[in-house]
Amino acid sequence: MGNEAPAIAGDLFRNVLGHYPTGVSIVTADVPGSGPVGMVVGTFNSLSLDPPLVSFMPAKSSTSWPKIQSSGSFCVNVLGASQGELSRQFSARDGKKFEGADWRPAPTGSPILSGVTAWVDCTIEQVFDSGDHEIVVGRVIDLNVESDELPMTFLRGRFGQVHLPDPTPGNGAGATATDDSSAKLAEEVAELLGLNAFEARAWAETREQVIERLLVGFLEVLLKRFDERVDAAQTPEAQLEALVRVSLDTLREYAAAAIMFQSERASLTLGASKQLKGLEEDFRNRWTAVIHHGKSSGAFYDADPRMAQQFICDSLFSIARWFRDGGRLSRPEVEDAFTTFALNVVRPSDLRQTP
Repeated sequence: MGNEAPAIAGDLFRNVLGHYPTGVSIVTADVPGSGPVGMVVGTFNSLSLDPPLVSFMPAKSSTSWPKIQSSGSFCVNVLGASQGELSRQFSARDGKKFEGADWRPAPTGSPILSGVTAWVDCTIEQVFDSGDHEIVVGRVIDLNVESDELPMTFLRGRFGQVHLPDPTPGNGAGATATDDSSAKLAEEVAELLGLNAFEARAWAETREQVIERLLVGFLEVLLKRFDERVDAAQTPEAQLEALVRVSLDTLREYAAAAIMFQSERASLTLGASKQLKGLEEDFRNRWTAVIHHGKSSGAFYDADPRMAQQFICDSLFSIARWFRDGGRLSRPEVEDAFTTFALNVVRPSDLRQTP
């Protein structure tokens, strides 16, 4: 029997996900040679505090996202509850999104729209493929609150705003309010963008799902590369070196994965999926198998394979997380030095080398 999930009807999917409230933001960028571009999103999320990372998920059918991606940076403009008309303007496909809109450049040059509740300026850290959308991870460069206005929300096909609870004891929690005018505006925007993109599919991901997707995608690629390169190595030393170099090379492409592994993996309060747990165990087992092989052949000293694996991998992820090009050491020099370090962890003392 296969493991494929049953097909979900589109109408049911949209209806159920429409009961989950989201914020509404406009992602902007200044594209060299083309000028400012922007798109409405409902998928903006905080992803990591240290270092500061955020995410959003544009549909692959978006015509604005490729332009934003080409700029290498973006600014998330969090809309206030009164900015429905601005949301509608930026949802149009007529190329006049910035017509009459006041804005100023953020540190990256991306537009900060006047009147927004807050803005978050970012460089693009990583982009991951995910079904009919992409997951964009941004590294925060600067951010600020512009207004005390409550943010715009989208719930059950309507725009609205959050009602904060009355501070008087006994008055209960806040709620999200909507009205008929916001419903009409929401319907117009949804029609322009396409219901699937605006109401359901793009907003189906929670923060925890984003983290898990990043980790699963990274581990699947990494384990495949282990199969291609590590198995071809003839000695335990060559296999361990291949593990290190393949990991560092892959982490260069999946920089956000290093952060997720070290800082955010434990935040999966709902528990990791069976798929993620299995991939993590496969990852650990590849390292411990090589170390155990080295012990059995006499190439490595009598180290505990699991402890050695954890020490090497923790150090490896720290380097991948914090390394930036342009420092005192080049990337190849860092890789060479860490490879020597990793081998020294398991080599007998008389065979250890100076990095």
